[in-house]
Amino acid sequence: MSIFRRSATFVGRGPELQALREAYQDPAVHTALICGAAGIGKSRLVDEFVSRLGPRPRVLTGRCVQFGNDTVAYAPFLLPLRELSIVSPADFGQVLTAVERAAAERPLVVVLEDLHWADPSSLHLLAFLVANLDAEGVLLVATFRSPGGRLRQVVAELSRLPAVRVLTPAPLSRHETGRQLAALLGREPEPTLVTRVFQRSQGNPLFIEALGDAPEDNPAELLELLVAGLPELTADGSRVLALAAVAGTTVEHDVLAAVAELPEFSLHRALRELVDGQVLVAAGAGYEFRHALIRQAVYDRLLPAERTGLHRQFAAVLSAMPERVAQLAAHAYAAGEHACALRSAWQAALRTGPGAEHVRLHLLERVLELWAQVDDKAGLDRLTVLDHAAEAGLATNAVAAGLRWSAEALAAAPDPRRYYRQAVLKSLGHGDGRDELHRALRLLPEASPLRGDVLAALAIGCIFAGDLGPGGRYAAAALEVAEQVGSPSLLARAHAYLGLAAEGDPTAAARHFAAARATADPLTMIDVAVWESALHVSMGAYRTAVEVVQAGLRTAHETFQYEKRAPVLVVKWVQALTALGEWAQALDLIDEALGEPDRPRLSQAALRISRGEIHLARGDRAAAAADADCARRLLGDGPAVRRYRIRLGALDIRLAPDRAGEIYAGLADGLAAYPHEAWALVAAKAGAPGPAEVPDIAVVGPVDEAYRAMARGDREAAARGWRALAQPYELSLCQGGAPRPAPGRPAILGLTAREVEVLHLVAEGRSNRQIAAELFISSNTAGVHVSRILAKLGAATRTEAARRFLDARGTGPHLP
Repeated sequence: MSIFRRSATFVGRGPELQALREAYQDPAVHTALICGAAGIGKSRLVDEFVSRLGPRPRVLTGRCVQFGNDTVAYAPFLLPLRELSIVSPADFGQVLTAVERAAAERPLVVVLEDLHWADPSSLHLLAFLVANLDAEGVLLVATFRSPGGRLRQVVAELSRLPAVRVLTPAPLSRHETGRQLAALLGREPEPTLVTRVFQRSQGNPLFIEALGDAPEDNPAELLELLVAGLPELTADGSRVLALAAVAGTTVEHDVLAAVAELPEFSLHRALRELVDGQVLVAAGAGYEFRHALIRQAVYDRLLPAERTGLHRQFAAVLSAMPERVAQLAAHAYAAGEHACALRSAWQAALRTGPGAEHVRLHLLERVLELWAQVDDKAGLDRLTVLDHAAEAGLATNAVAAGLRWSAEALAAAPDPRRYYRQAVLKSLGHGDGRDELHRALRLLPEASPLRGDVLAALAIGCIFAGDLGPGGRYAAAALEVAEQVGSPSLLARAHAYLGLAAEGDPTAAARHFAAARATADPLTMIDVAVWESALHVSMGAYRTAVEVVQAGLRTAHETFQYEKRAPVLVVKWVQALTALGEWAQALDLIDEALGEPDRPRLSQAALRISRGEIHLARGDRAAAAADADCARRLLGDGPAVRRYRIRLGALDIRLAPDRAGEIYAGLADGLAAYPHEAWALVAAKAGAPGPAEVPDIAVVGPVDEAYRAMARGDREAAARGWRALAQPYELSLCQGGAPRPAPGRPAILGLTAREVEVLHLVAEGRSNRQIAAELFISSNTAGVHVSRILAKLGAATRTEAARRFLDARGTGPHLP
């Protein structure tokens, strides 16, 4: 008899089951994350919860697989989304809409098992859904072991949200161990048996089953313990079990039948043995191990030659199933059949759909790994593989690998598209790719879309390097190509770059940005907002910059691009508020932004610099120095970060005036390329001990003029400039005394000003997604604010918090 028999009695887990019930019933909760060690009973808990919901809710289940999972994008979502008629999980907005529409018809529970094996695309989709779900009647339930890597970041991010419940099932107690043994054995176990099993299993339900009623007879090692607990099997049963273990945690019936080569009756009898013995369970059109550890135990028990031979049998069968080419690639690789593995990995890479870039990258890496080991590549050309791999590296931001493959492709066969791709990869790595762009330009015909892209890339590269004249000329040429080929996106970008290049002519700049907005599609519109807000900040038009930033963030929300496209816009918003002295709001934005996962390093550094400037203006030199040090580490070296290093240098000089000469000397070369940052640095040095010098740097706009006046020692002229720009800190440096920051709202109910804004919207009945759009923040951040508000007010629900707010509003006119 198998000791893996599953008791019909559900032992323990009362609090966890109740927590899941409450999450299902609470309209403000839409996600339950269940974390626990292997064998702790996560899946059984979910099964019990689902079985007690009754027939009304619709339950959809998907899971990750252990073997070959890195070749399947969105694995845990595929079956649930297929039930919702979603063909491409890569369209996150479509997935969200489908889930919310299904929940509107009847309650929906989506179970995602074993996320510790999830691919990056699946984790991105999970984070997106959790952050943006607002509809009532939907509950996501995800199970995973102790998270690591990207999963750890995702779980940490999601755990902060009030709409998320995190459950960590504890080991069973000694009493619960006894109850489980009684249910398994069909009799009351002896106290000594309960004690020994409890000690050896440490309350892990799977191990309790494995130890059974003879704990001393089983080996101590876990995998051997699990193998020892398998039922007695016929020869056919043993063969099917070994095949299932080689297949992975799940196996389709048709694949298993083809590999087993057993008569149908014998196959069914063997499967019945394994299902009745609680080793396998039926799942859809196939079977899965009741627990992945059992599969691992069986797989590891096989001799290396056995494993290789069985993988080879799977490869032989799968070679006749073109729809399963990704599985073929995994089995052929494990079988050492490198030629087949290379060819099938290549075919699978070509078949990966949108949003599966990480899977495509893995498959192409496998092809290149095997390249030197395979003589017969069936006509496959390495250059073609390199091009695909470099594109996958570009799509996944795998810059180092992408540059390596791209460089090899360029060396083999230089052409304009490869030069352009190399330049883009370099820019992602904060390098300078203008040499490659020039080479591409020389090879391109006068009117081609790629020529327009190359000219636009040259334009923004020159502008970032301070070469506005050449940048404007390249942008004008890109504009001409855009008109010839009829590309609205290129037209919008070219106009935006012309606007940046015309910063000395506000009228011309405004005209170009208006033209850019008139032709841009929504995604390009976000980029246009970035460039336009940057220009307004550099020219001191801070209020206008904030309006442009907010318009861009609104578009980012509407297109579900906030997490990806918002960081640089938030930086410009913070810089404008910092200059205006609206420091409380700027600090709120900085804290919110730095609390988001995967924030780009350059954005983090820029935010740290702004926070350091605010701390210094408030007199907290230690906090300012800490932010400056952190920004320095984040920036590193390289031409693309020079603008930020100059701005950081101005902060460093104000923090350490005695080192002004040293700091300035380290940044002096090439200051003319970045006049806006350079004048702040020169003015900071002029205010420090030592000889003052005013270099020959262009002055563009009132901000530069005010800094130049400071550098020349003309405090009155500088003060007039800063007063006109409404910059309190710089004005205080010219007049003496403490700066006067913009007044903030007084604290209400012990909440910050930002929390009051959020609570006001909660009281209006806004959802987290609506709050995020209204305040131009992420849905994650909105959820975090709501959670903190509930905790501060001691409120159990949003309704209770809103009632407290409405009561308080009648006691003070300052409330919104």
